[in-house]
Amino acid sequence: MIFNLDSMKKYMYDLGLGFRFAMLTSLFAIGFIGCDREDEPIPSYLTIEPFELLETDLGWHGSISQKITHADLFMFDSTNNESVSLGVFELPATIPVLNTGNFSLNIDPVIKANGSSLNLQAYPFYTRFSKPINLKSDAPQSVKPSTKYNEDAVFEVIEDFENSGTLFSVERDGNANTAVVRSTEDVFEGQYVGLVKLDTANVGIVAQTEGLFDLSVATSGKVFIELNYKTDVPLTFGIIPVSDNGQEGDPIWEWFVVARDEWNKIYFNLTDAISTTNFKRFAIAFSSTMPVENGKFTLTEAEILFDNFKLVHF
Repeated sequence: MIFNLDSMKKYMYDLGLGFRFAMLTSLFAIGFIGCDREDEPIPSYLTIEPFELLETDLGWHGSISQKITHADLFMFDSTNNESVSLGVFELPATIPVLNTGNFSLNIDPVIKANGSSLNLQAYPFYTRFSKPINLKSDAPQSVKPSTKYNEDAVFEVIEDFENSGTLFSVERDGNANTAVVRSTEDVFEGQYVGLVKLDTANVGIVAQTEGLFDLSVATSGKVFIELNYKTDVPLTFGIIPVSDNGQEGDPIWEWFVVARDEWNKIYFNLTDAISTTNFKRFAIAFSSTMPVENGKFTLTEAEILFDNFKLVHF
């Protein structure tokens, strides 16, 4: 295109009008957005404190130690017959909620199944916490949830090491020097814990329960192990299937514990592993060895401490 003076003036004039029009449009949009933001609803902030596990019958459920790390929240609006899911949150948590009015707040206790943050599950043997709540805009509220063991839970075995003998009494490694013994050393609860000592002369342990447990998922539903532990070395837990005539199937070693210098609690979910076998009776086992790096032991001695072992199902 060839521009002369008149066409250039017209071009600049048109450009100026276009620029002014664009500016006016942008300002209008900004003003519109600003007005829209002024009309946004103000949430209520709901703070959920960590769970408390309540004692109901120590003779039935044993210790009330727990590691509930998360909560699954939803609210029910009985007026409109609607459920509102808020999500799963690590505790403690403060959550903005836009809903207002009267609701039933429901909170399920969530654990890290098998010790993994990628495997968050509502623990089936803890009860749901519920309470009525009235939500108002810009009115913060705090809730302290509690739970207890589900009354339908069956504790197949509880080993707190307070009585003579220990649950893991069968030595599969043939070395009596690495047996599980009762000890008053570094006690977690009560007066005794289970203790295993390893060293460079006694480098490993493989032990199992003497008794067998009937654990058919078809009748028992969910099956879990609960355990408090403190250990200098990694541990592996497994189940050993046993047929009616006493023949062992292949052990299933699927649950792992890393070394921890402080007492910790873990929940092992045995359900899927049990459901994939054709067996109904199982022994529980664990194993460990002294760690080696570049052909040398990284420790000269190690201790493994257990407390409050529970095998629980429905």
